Amino acid sequence: MSISKYIKQVKDRPEYKVDHLERISNLIQEDAMNLPIDIFRGLSYSKSSKLSSSKRDVIIVRSPDRETDRDEILRNLRQAGVNAKLGDSQSSVDPIDGKFEDRDFRIFVKPESGGMGETTLNASITELFPCIAFENKYKPKDAKSFHEYLIDVDLKKLKCVIPGDVEKAQEIINRADTSSKFEDKMNNAIAINKFILDQNKDKKIVETRWGPTTKSKPAGVPGGHPGDIFLTYFDKSILGVSLKAGGKKTTEPKLNTYVNTVFNAFRQGNKLRRIYTKVHKDAHGKIPGMPPANRFQKDRKTSQVLRDFDKKNNKRYEELYNVYLEIMRQEIIKLFNADRKNNLEYIKKEVLRDAPDVPTLVIKAAGKGYSEITEKDALGVFIPQVDFVKAYPSRTSKQNWEIELKSGSDSLVMKMSIRTNKSGHAGVKKLGQHSLAVKYNSLATK
Repeated sequence: MSISKYIKQVKDRPEYKVDHLERISNLIQEDAMNLPIDIFRGLSYSKSSKLSSSKRDVIIVRSPDRETDRDEILRNLRQAGVNAKLGDSQSSVDPIDGKFEDRDFRIFVKPESGGMGETTLNASITELFPCIAFENKYKPKDAKSFHEYLIDVDLKKLKCVIPGDVEKAQEIINRADTSSKFEDKMNNAIAINKFILDQNKDKKIVETRWGPTTKSKPAGVPGGHPGDIFLTYFDKSILGVSLKAGGKKTTEPKLNTYVNTVFNAFRQGNKLRRIYTKVHKDAHGKIPGMPPANRFQKDRKTSQVLRDFDKKNNKRYEELYNVYLEIMRQEIIKLFNADRKNNLEYIKKEVLRDAPDVPTLVIKAAGKGYSEITEKDALGVFIPQVDFVKAYPSRTSKQNWEIELKSGSDSLVMKMSIRTNKSGHAGVKKLGQHSLAVKYNSLATK
């Protein structure tokens, strides 16, 4: 049986001087606990000392588009494997409640002056504009004329924009040409419109829907669905489309989570204490002044010890990070090899991530063209037939590892990685990151 049918396709300062900018920057990073920075998508955020307590950290995010950005942060958290959900409060926009690295957190999204952030604006251009064009049977040719057309559209008459999103959609149209990536994002929108038209040729689409928030998604689509736009076909079936944008040669991880989250998903979180005791013995504990094994991950002193050590002996710091990295790589490989059934269930639940009745297609726009990220489909087709699973380390990289899936003579290989993914100083990244990032990057045949 050929495998081809499963696959479609970054003068020394005198010691007596204080760099206040660096000090403030470091305080801000440490103040927002250890949540991965990229979940905030460029929005301003900080930890509230007034609202936080010994039991829970409260983070304030400033946003010009509160509900949209709140839902985007929630989706980013879930895709990163962080346990989070909408909470209840007296705020007009409900907060996000969750738990990360054994500590509760609450994220409030508060208003800011100055209009919509560019990250949100850029993403919205590629999501909203193709839906409008398709509904109005307009075929865009270039960025300038497409934008001029959109300015005159009466959004209140559209089905693809719910009434509650009309004001937001109008702001996106009005501000689109203020984006520093206006031309690129408009071209991406043209590409996605082509995708919708191609889908319509294969199966008639009766309605598109821009789904930036939980309330925006069509009836029957769960709030946590990863789709950005939704296509409803003549037979009432719905397809969720998750949109990516980038160059033709860029790639995006299909799973972006963390070691502790993976162990908890396997219901093996009780093993983490033993593993981190070994990490302390072989890596962190070899650094002078490091707190003991039973509290080095939570002790605020750890971060400063790591920063001081890195300044004195960066080479040794890097060596100990490599020791830590290898321990965690071997442990996560052991976890995946311990039980074939649990391994496959994890892949189905956390990698494929489809809602039962609303499948997801991942489409990547590059210029005015688009491509389907098809590894997920190949994986979904292949998984039910798998009779052998084995995880093993890469021979060429200290951070890569692989999961081999076999069915008879056919096999697929999931290219995985484990590494630090935090920016900032040595006290928060590498040895300072106490739950390393785990990613599934691509699929290959063997």
